[in-house]
Amino acid sequence: MVIEEADFRLTSEVSDYFWDLELLYTVRPKGKPERQEFKNAGYGMPLETCIRRVVHHRIANKRDVGTLSEYVQDYKEEVKRLGELLNSSLVEKMVADSKLAKSLKS
Repeated sequence: MVIEEADFRLTSEVSDYFWDLELLYTVRPKGKPERQEFKNAGYGMPLETCIRRVVHHRIANKRDVGTLSEYVQDYKEEVKRLGELLNSSLVEKMVADSKLAKSLKS
């Protein structure tokens, strides 16, 4: 199974618990135009860990330098945004009791 959004791709071959994560990066080779490509960010990770890495990746792409307060605020916004994705589908019913769903709602 593959789950793909604009800036990440999750792949699960064997189990629905362990996921491989790819994040979208901008590659800027010398003398060539820049391009976007997915790069491996981890293998065999629980979905919750993948979501946390996606959130951090999105924040890191917003700014290079920031305060702890800004990071926490951005983190909350991204978790809320991902939580809205869960709440907008039947997935909410399937994961309502899961640790991931509870952490996204708080």
